[in-house]
Amino acid sequence: MANGSYVDLNDVEEHQRRGAWDAAARRLFPGLDVQMTDPAPVRGTIDRIMLGPAELFMIESAPADVTHRPRARDDGTWTHVSLMVQSRGTTLVGQSSGEAILEEGDMCLIDERDRFRIRNKDYCRILFLRLPRGPVMSRHPHLDRLFAKVLPARESGTRLLSDTLQQLSNVAEALNEEQRAAMVGAVVQMLGIAEPLSVLPKSADWRVRRALEFIEMNLFTSGLTAEEVAQDQHISRRRLDQLMQEAIGRTIASHLWGRRMEQAAADLRDPRKSSLSISQIAFANGFEDAAHFTRAFRRRYAVTPGQWRLN
Repeated sequence: MANGSYVDLNDVEEHQRRGAWDAAARRLFPGLDVQMTDPAPVRGTIDRIMLGPAELFMIESAPADVTHRPRARDDGTWTHVSLMVQSRGTTLVGQSSGEAILEEGDMCLIDERDRFRIRNKDYCRILFLRLPRGPVMSRHPHLDRLFAKVLPARESGTRLLSDTLQQLSNVAEALNEEQRAAMVGAVVQMLGIAEPLSVLPKSADWRVRRALEFIEMNLFTSGLTAEEVAQDQHISRRRLDQLMQEAIGRTIASHLWGRRMEQAAADLRDPRKSSLSISQIAFANGFEDAAHFTRAFRRRYAVTPGQWRLN
């Protein structure tokens, strides 16, 4: 089911509710395991809305202990960064050395590439927005410092982002596909207003952030070069490469190539682009030679673009 109510425990026999909830969670979130305290919870719902490359879940959950163990993947492209909003109740989120207690209106970020745990002792309601990892981490390279940290509701930036997601959950089903995809892009940009993300150290990193933004804005421009990215800031490519290497571990050209490849891979599996040929997708993502794109794609993903599209 692409949209709507994925599971509603009111429609399930009492003795089957715990199993039905766990089975639904496993289908929706690979690697997830749910242990409910009550074998026959009174209520519980999971609603899902597809938002282009993202998924928005509205969840009302009985007391539960949830653990996530990521499955092995060939490439980090297909993991997600999730934004969690506590709409009602209290939830404990833990990942690596971080731990957050979320009260109503609070938010936190979760890296689905790593193990995490979510626990709630009472009934709670949360919004869970799964965002594609590539664009999020490209726009906010220091985000890894904030996984499983509280983004408090008392901060105006966090509150604005939380309210936006609440409103999105109310109107998303009425939006068309282009509007939904645009909202995902807007939310990725808006992450920068949430405390404490907006107060991360700046120093020379502002140049890296500007370079990453320039690349995202011009990702589909054929022939975009590393030199042009550096020229946007009126500094040498060598200097910007140094800053990029220090901040994200990649040069301009390496990051640009990687993002184009990630976007092309996502487009190949996008149902809205099923009518486009592989060559058209390659050209749309800035690759000037379809044969070169196919060879590069196979080196990275160990399958051809055609095989990837059919999986």
